[in-house]
Amino acid sequence: MKRPLRFDDSLPQFVASLIAAYSGDLATAQPIVIRDFEGRLGVILDIPAADVDQLNTAIAEALGPYSRPEDPVRGRNAAGVSRIVEEAQAAPVLKVKGVNIRLLDRRIVGADWMLRPVLQPGAIPRIAFVSIKGGVGRSTALSIAATHLAHAGLRVLTVDLDLEAPGLGATLLKPEELPTYGVVDWLVENGLSGTDSTFRADCIGKSSLLDGISVVPAFGSQTLAHPADALAKIARASLEDVRDGTPLSFRIQLQEMIESFEATGDYDVVLIDGRAGLHETTAAPVLGLGAKVLLFGINEPQTFQGYAFLLAHIRERIPGGLEWEEKAWFVQAKADPADMRIAQERFNALWNMDEGPLTQPERLGPDDLELVWADNDAPAPLPKDPVPVLRILNDERYRSFNPVENRVQLDERLVRSTFGELLDWLDEQMELPR
Repeated sequence: MKRPLRFDDSLPQFVASLIAAYSGDLATAQPIVIRDFEGRLGVILDIPAADVDQLNTAIAEALGPYSRPEDPVRGRNAAGVSRIVEEAQAAPVLKVKGVNIRLLDRRIVGADWMLRPVLQPGAIPRIAFVSIKGGVGRSTALSIAATHLAHAGLRVLTVDLDLEAPGLGATLLKPEELPTYGVVDWLVENGLSGTDSTFRADCIGKSSLLDGISVVPAFGSQTLAHPADALAKIARASLEDVRDGTPLSFRIQLQEMIESFEATGDYDVVLIDGRAGLHETTAAPVLGLGAKVLLFGINEPQTFQGYAFLLAHIRERIPGGLEWEEKAWFVQAKADPADMRIAQERFNALWNMDEGPLTQPERLGPDDLELVWADNDAPAPLPKDPVPVLRILNDERYRSFNPVENRVQLDERLVRSTFGELLDWLDEQMELPR
């Protein structure tokens, strides 16, 4: 029985079928491949009209359900094609089966992951804290960073974009300091009732932990007073808005929101807490806000597997992806001295992975993907340029982080002993004296 074609093989098979069916030089035909919302494939080729019908028949037979239902192959002169050709000029160039193609990947969700990264910083420095998994101490580290920078005299704005598992509001603010609204309210109201300076002020809470720390939580006191509406607001927060007939993505809405806060002139740095995982809402802090990005993870398979997916996508599918790498740093959270070297090796292998399947080094077990390491944990030779990794030590004293009730967790010597590498990095980025 013939093995059915699956998503991972559909694009290579599509190009292979074009090579086999087209008698001319496919490279000179400048293929523009369009993958639709469901995953079906079509292509625009600069070829004679007489060749199109023959190719359509061959591609439909070879691709089956992965072929565009009508006319999977179109010429450059077909109706509506000129607009697509123009759009494709900004699309990534991929080498598939030895042929360079431009890929337009249509998505209902995840579209922000396809946009060119914002490489220019905002009006003031922005630092995004992101992770593949929750529970790695990402929000705790952001809170420590906020108090460290505020202690140095900077005015710090923290923004909680972890809309489904928020933490900054409860961590940095007393209940009476929680503002009326938060990020979720902003994303709902900017497309309905609108946002103005009064609404903006009602989204900011001032922390009594230390002068200079302001918090835009995911939710404000109004949501806590009406908790049954929280899920309804979350469901609408990440949707596109439409303004004057133009769709505004989640990324653009966040850009506008943060720029609005920055425009007050009240802050020297913005710290952004992103959602864990690879959801579309994570794309904005990773790629869309011009932030320096701290990629948190602990030394476990899920960390390296998830970041392998992320890095491969950015490097292979996003124009400007390599330039983005200059703005990203790994953070090994909950690090133990005994595993630091092997963790460094694994981060090096991840950062220096080749294009193609995520095989390598070693094997974990039947329930894990193939991105694994050697059974004996023998470290591989270091690459020529080891990737920098900031380490936050595993410290039981921070397992339950609640500085509002336990100020000892902000003791300078305790913080320095656990988060020292992160604090030194912050001082360097913000050009603070040590």
